[in-house]
Amino acid sequence: MAARIGARMRELRLEKKMSLAQLAKASGLSKGHVSNLENGLAVMSVGTICAAAGALGVPPFLLCMREEDEPFAECFDNLLHEEGGDVGRAAERLRELFFGKPPRRGRGPG
Repeated sequence: MAARIGARMRELRLEKKMSLAQLAKASGLSKGHVSNLENGLAVMSVGTICAAAGALGVPPFLLCMREEDEPFAECFDNLLHEEGGDVGRAAERLRELFFGKPPRRGRGPG
């Protein structure tokens, strides 16, 4: 799993035309650690996945997706583009697509 997540990190980093050093700085991780992660040579904590995802501008679950989940990832990528790169709004739209409209906020029972 670590190798797959690392490969996905590298793929996204290259898509965004980020250097290893830029990803390291943006995520707060060392350049050597990011290299080890991308090459599947280090175990990742949830915090590390979240830091890398934040630096790449994607939600953490996107790094953890399997090959068979690619249509789901493509859907999210399209939503992210439609929302002008706003990860929060894209994630909200994705939740709406999968689970229906969220409950109305600020209204209690009865």
